[in-house]
Amino acid sequence: MSHVTSESEPTAHSKSGVETSDSRPVLTRRQAWERATNAPMILLAVCFVGIYAWYVLDTGASPELDVWLTRTDVAIWVVFAADFAIRLWLSTNRWRFVRTHPLELLIVLLPPFRPVRLVRAALLLIDTVNRRTVTRARMAVFVATSSVLVVLLCSLAFFDAEYGVADSKIDSFGDALWWAMVSVTTVGYGDVYPVTTEGRFVALILMTFGIGLISFAIGTTTSWVMDQLRSVERSAKRTDIEIGLLAEEIRALRAEVAAFARSTADFRAETDRMP
Repeated sequence: MSHVTSESEPTAHSKSGVETSDSRPVLTRRQAWERATNAPMILLAVCFVGIYAWYVLDTGASPELDVWLTRTDVAIWVVFAADFAIRLWLSTNRWRFVRTHPLELLIVLLPPFRPVRLVRAALLLIDTVNRRTVTRARMAVFVATSSVLVVLLCSLAFFDAEYGVADSKIDSFGDALWWAMVSVTTVGYGDVYPVTTEGRFVALILMTFGIGLISFAIGTTTSWVMDQLRSVERSAKRTDIEIGLLAEEIRALRAEVAAFARSTADFRAETDRMP
């Protein structure tokens, strides 16, 4: 079991009061809480997105479903607000925690109502994925997951805003998904476009966050490819050096063989001259 301590106690002490080294990771109380609640929070965020997608795609839903969704949204908001408050209380440097966790702060500050369900759904999932993002590989997973989520959630919100509206180009969720894909990749055929204020707001969110995430994903991939190429170049240079050393050894070996052959020939010549 990992040790749990406050954020101001980085070392462990023995019974005699002497500092001792411990190879096991020492977790702060906030880190222990985050590790324990990470999986439930991810499950909660996924459930919310599933409920939101159900509401949007079920075009014949009753008003009772809207009330139920709103109550669920409020309940999830309360849970995440309580989680943020607990983590803030467990932090020794609370101002630094607020400054370094803007997603969680936005989740708490945004009201749990329909106009911002899209933003809240994206923040909930991105935040829970971001909690464990440390290494470069995890960062790549985070960016890829966030990009897919932004496209999917914007498609749902765009369908919710545009479906059934006069002059709308959206006849199915597939049309909304197509619009999100061509918009986030900056293709923009123009065959599908928003005609409502809500739809334009969703388009603004997609253009602001989606293009940034896709660009970051492309930049991360490009950086990874360049690192691989540099690694290949370093390997090629080491191979060239090793081949050069091997060629020198071969030349030296040839010189020794030639010298040995000359000495052998001289020895045979002297032997032949002997009576």
